[in-house]
Amino acid sequence: MTSLQFHPVTKRPTLLAIWTILAMSVPALVSAQEIMLKWGFVEGNEQVLQLTNRMEISMPIGFASQVMDQSIRMRQTVQSVESNGDATVTVTTEHIRMEGVGPGGDQLYDSDSGDTPTDPAILGAAAMVGQDYSMVVGADGTVKSIQGIEELIESMRSSVPPDVAPMLGEMFNAQTLTEIAQQGVQILPTDPISPGGSWQISFTMPNPLLGEVINTLTFILDGIEERDGRTVALLSSTGEIVADTPEDLAGLPMEMDVDAEMTGFLIFDVDRGLVLSSSTTTEMTMTMSGPDGSSMTMPMTTTSSLELLEYIPRS
Repeated sequence: MTSLQFHPVTKRPTLLAIWTILAMSVPALVSAQEIMLKWGFVEGNEQVLQLTNRMEISMPIGFASQVMDQSIRMRQTVQSVESNGDATVTVTTEHIRMEGVGPGGDQLYDSDSGDTPTDPAILGAAAMVGQDYSMVVGADGTVKSIQGIEELIESMRSSVPPDVAPMLGEMFNAQTLTEIAQQGVQILPTDPISPGGSWQISFTMPNPLLGEVINTLTFILDGIEERDGRTVALLSSTGEIVADTPEDLAGLPMEMDVDAEMTGFLIFDVDRGLVLSSSTTTEMTMTMSGPDGSSMTMPMTTTSSLELLEYIPRS
């Protein structure tokens, strides 16, 4: 029978080595301190971002459910920065991919394929590829104005059949495209913030079915750490959605109640002043009630994510 011998003297260095390896593999946390989250706009800098959206709609029994995926790759180039921190940024849509599975059949469009989509809504979105517009962004990330949006909308309208153009104009108007632009530029607090601190933002998105949809998000600074020699802020978010549904509900004789919650995260590079990644998931339940007392519930999950693909500093 072989006996196992334990040698405390030789065990200690082994434990120390393991602990050292583990400590080196975990990002170092920075002690609690106030930091300023501020966009680092520098004239000539570029960044390539990927914006993805996934929507899953669970239809009632007897109806087919629907899944839609969309990804947009865009390039942001800082043209100039004013003394007050306002930056003029050109945004160019480089690639779009849209895929849908639902009652209308499966659909797939990839702008790299060179194919022309058949769906009018996708056709209008495809017209964005290669187009650009400029936006003026404040130091806190607020999109103050957009130039060239009218040309972009007209390009989209002219790409679809005449009978579809009015609908497309409602879906992709200046307000909607401004809010889409704002998704790529996070609004930050104007004062320094410490771990545990929070701030709130609110924005409105028009919806053909729900009317004015008000989104309110609260961000919390969970912690600060060092990654690859840079200071990174880790944030979480929660939010709610309030829909001011029209009384006639697009001409349908029914009422609609909306219950929604949002959760997400954001990782911000404090030193370079840019978002590394972010994601927000919205769990929404729409209940439609008819005049006869009947009702239909439709759960919906939407996840919107943003990822920095490439950062190109001014040479």
